[in-house]
Amino acid sequence: MFITLTNASPAHKGKKVAIKKDLIITVHRTTVLREDGTSEEVTFIFAPPHGSWEVEETFEKVMLLMK
Repeated sequence: MFITLTNASPAHKGKKVAIKKDLIITVHRTTVLREDGTSEEVTFIFAPPHGSWEVEETFEKVMLLMK
């Protein structure tokens, strides 16, 4: 089963990403400082060995989708 989220990474901002639920190890939300000097609150999804994703959805929303 996959969850569909909205990419927050500047290179892919606004594009949808589907991540397989059983590969996700950690989910956390934090503020990131972008190269242009702006800051943004994003949720990080970590699914090793594939990598991590920055998404727009809140921690609570991601956890709800994980159920």
